[in-house]
Parts: sequence; structure tokens; C-alpha cells
Amino acid sequence: MAEGANVRQNLQNIPSIFEISAAETLDNLIYPALSKLFDYLGLRVDFKLSDTKRIREEISPIITWILQYMYLRKRGSSFGESFYGLQRTHTKTGELLTRQQELIYASVLTLLPYIERKLQTRAQNHEASQWEEYVLKLFNAYKASKAIHTFLYLIKYAGSHSPIFRALRLTLRYPAQPPKEDKATYIVLKLLEVLAFFLQFIQWWYSNDQRRKVGGTLVNPEPLEEQPDMLKKCNTPKGECPICLMKIDNPTACSVSGYVYCWKCIITRLKNHPTCPVTGYAISMDDLIRIYETN
Repeated sequence: MAEGANVRQNLQNIPSIFEISAAETLDNLIYPALSKLFDYLGLRVDFKLSDTKRIREEISPIITWILQYMYLRKRGSSFGESFYGLQRTHTKTGELLTRQQELIYASVLTLLPYIERKLQTRAQNHEASQWEEYVLKLFNAYKASKAIHTFLYLIKYAGSHSPIFRALRLTLRYPAQPPKEDKATYIVLKLLEVLAFFLQFIQWWYSNDQRRKVGGTLVNPEPLEEQPDMLKKCNTPKGECPICLMKIDNPTACSVSGYVYCWKCIITRLKNHPTCPVTGYAISMDDLIRIYETN
């Protein structure tokens, strides 16, 4: 009887693949949601290295790393895993994470998705080098191996749901006892868990906003108040680029404003000014749409 109770307890301690998938989905929402929020607020790291080199990078990965490390330090799990009551433990011994492991796992949770998104953006814009395309293939190979590993976990053949967890000798379990933490930490982490709904709302809002840009009104938005880096209100003849004032070469539309530019012109401008040249609205590479003409 005691042996049967122990087996039943171990089975109940193993999360389903649906709970693990939901936790991963929540973790994957953090970076894009924060990225859209900070882009809207105009928060970026921006400084000059030299006369020709300028660093302009988003701060979303830094905030994401801090958030993930905080949860790994206090709960032994990522943000999404903690939300669903899961905890990372050693596969064989059941021991909790060490300080070194917490730093490594926070970096893995943050850097891998960040690098993949950057490479995908460069590949979509035809800017990826040969080695970058090779790294993207490695990411695709990892996703294929993870799908196989997930299936093995589903049929109870594997003890962990992903190759990374297996390589690090980790598994996800429900903790036998709730984590011990002081009242201040408990309040902060609970507030952060409420942030999960906020992140999902931002993602939903952005998705709907993008759909409105594609299928909404065809009237271009009014320009913002004039800024030093903005062009004058567009009065260029039809078929000419508002930047170079010549016939448009490789037409590229801005989904935010609807204005069309030369591909090279708008890409060059975005490196220093992430705004629509005519309207002044904030844009990124993701807002550019190549227009392919047919005969």
C-alpha cells in the first residue's frame, strides 16, 4: 500500500506537456511584449562609439534577464514555470539549482530567443551572412529535436521535455513544499505574476493593431509635431521616393504610415532614425513591407 501511494504521488508530481507548453508560451511573451512597450515609449540604449559607429539597441533583453534571474533565484523556476507552480530540479537527486546554474539558465532563457529573433529579422531583410544562416539552421534543427523529445516525454519515455533540460540534467516538477520567502518578496513576485496578464494584453493589442494597419483605413495618419530628423510634409510626385526624391527603386511600404520609399533609402535611415521620415511615427524593420510588382 505504501509503495502504491508513493507511485501515485510521483505521478501526480509530474506536470503534463500542456502545462509545460503553457509555461513556455508565457516565457516567450516577455521579450516581444516588453520590446513593443519600450519601442512605444522610445526607451533604448543609445550612445556613440566613434564618428562612424553608433550603438542603438533595445533594453528588453536586459529587463527579461533580470526578471528570469529573479524567479530562478527565489522560486527555482522561470517566470512562466513559476506562474504554473512548476520548479526546476536535478533529474536524479531532486536538488534545487545552485547560484551558478541560476545565472546560466537565466542567460539561456534570454539570449537564445533574442539571438534567434535577430537572425530571423536579418534573414527576412536579406542581410544575413552565411554563418548567420547556418546558425538559423541549427535553431531549426533544435526545434525538430525538441518536438521529438516532447513526444518521448508525452509517452513517458523521457524524463524531461527538451534536449536542453536533458543536457543540463534538469526536469520540471511540482514542489513538495511551497517556496519559503519573506513577505516583501512574496508581494513583489505576485505583482510580477499579475504582469503576465498585462504582457498577454500587450501582445493581443499589438496583434490587433497590426491587423488594423493591414485591413483598416487607407487614409495616411497625420504627421506628428515636426522634429529635426523629419522630412517636410510629403509633396513628392507619384512614383518618387520622399527621401532621395528620385524614382522609387525596390519599393518598400511602411505599414504604420502607408508611405512608400526606396528599400535602400529607408533601411539606411532606420539605422539612425527609427521613425517614418514623413509622419515621424516610430517604426522598426518589422514594419517594412517589400512591394513586388508583376508585369
